[in-house]
Amino acid sequence: SPPSSRIAVGRQPAHRRPETMACMGLSCAGLCADDDAADNYTTDDETRLKMLKEKLAGAGIQIKKFSAKSPMKKIVLKMKNDDAGDAAMYFEQHGEPYTDVDCPVSVRFAVIGMRRATDPDPYSKHMAGSRVLRDNLSPTDALKAAVIDLPKKASVSFGIVTRLQPSTLAKFASKL
Repeated sequence: SPPSSRIAVGRQPAHRRPETMACMGLSCAGLCADDDAADNYTTDDETRLKMLKEKLAGAGIQIKKFSAKSPMKKIVLKMKNDDAGDAAMYFEQHGEPYTDVDCPVSVRFAVIGMRRATDPDPYSKHMAGSRVLRDNLSPTDALKAAVIDLPKKASVSFGIVTRLQPSTLAKFASKL
C-alpha cells in the first residue's frame, strides 16, 4: 500500500505515554516542587489535597487580585490554623499580612466558597465569573482565574500567577 495509508506503529512520544500522563497533571497544576518530582507522586485526590495544603501552608500561591475599587495587586494566598484550630485563608504581600476593602484579615475555609471564573456568577444571570473579573480579565485568561465567595455577598476575584489550576484550588477549598 502507499506510504500515506500505512499506520505508524511504534512508541508514542514521552508526553503521550500513559505512565507519564498521570504525573503531568500534577506538574501542570504546579503542585510538585519541580517537574522531576512529578514522577514520584500519584494524582489521587488525597495526595493532591495533601500537596495543596503543604503549598498553602508553606510558600503560598501567587495571585493577582482584581478589584473594582483599587488597581490589580500581586499578593500571596496562604493557609494557617486560626485560634479554634480551623484552617483559615489569609493574604500576604512582601511577607506582611495584607488586607484591604475586599480582603479580610483571615477567614475560615469552612465559610467560603470558591469557584472558577468559568462557573456561573450567582449574582448575574447568564454570566460567568464575577463582575470584577469580567471588567479586568480577558476571556482567554478565564481558565487562570477564580473567585472566593465570602460571607455577606463579599468576594475576592483573582488570577493565579503560578502553574496551579484554579479548578484544583476550587475543588479542594471546601476540604481544607
